[in-house]
Amino acid sequence: MLNKDKIQDMKEQLTEADKKFQVYVGGLSGIVEKSSQLPEDRILLAGAMMSVAKALYMEAAGPDQGQWFFDHNVRDLVPLIKPTIH
Repeated sequence: MLNKDKIQDMKEQLTEADKKFQVYVGGLSGIVEKSSQLPEDRILLAGAMMSVAKALYMEAAGPDQGQWFFDHNVRDLVPLIKPTIH
């Protein structure tokens, strides 16, 4: 069972992770705005980001767990991108 100090530590870590995540998303969004104006370019850039993400998952968590992270994150994105696929 988790004690109150452990729960507080977990909340603080999550808060730091959330802050970092927001910074990273902002940085990547800036790259998108500066480097790609055409929809086709943005799709290519998104594919490149996914390739890098998969490599990072594999490096950090190993092949099996990294693939699991990648599959679950991609699964979350499918409803967002599906309407734009022609």
